[in-house]
Amino acid sequence: MSARLDWIALEILVIFGLTLIYTIIIFVDESSLSRTILETWKATVKEVTPCIHVVMLFVVGAFELGGEIMLRYTAKIQEALDKGKAEGIVEGQAKGKAEGIVEGQAKGKAEIYQAWYADWERRKQEALEKGIPFSDPPPPKPEDI
Repeated sequence: MSARLDWIALEILVIFGLTLIYTIIIFVDESSLSRTILETWKATVKEVTPCIHVVMLFVVGAFELGGEIMLRYTAKIQEALDKGKAEGIVEGQAKGKAEGIVEGQAKGKAEIYQAWYADWERRKQEALEKGIPFSDPPPPKPEDI
């Protein structure tokens, strides 16, 4: 609501400024004729009064049209940003999930390899202690699985 009131205040200020400038121009023009101040003022008021309606029409129309265009484009831009942000979040989640799966698989392979290697090492040690020949190949590396 405050932005709307600021907008209206600006419209009134612009209308006042344009009317004041036009009044000064007409007053200077009318005073160049040999008239009294009262006659010059009456002529100025007579000239400026119908102009105020036109100035109001153009200023308010321009502000309202410009404001409407700005609001629509701002909404479109915000919508596009929100859509891009949402797509980025979804894309990031998918990428994170895929990376997590790959990392989890690699970790799982490493844990399996460690357990497998520990078991192979234990069996090899037992065979050496008992004097039995041990010919089992070592387990494959996680990269080879």
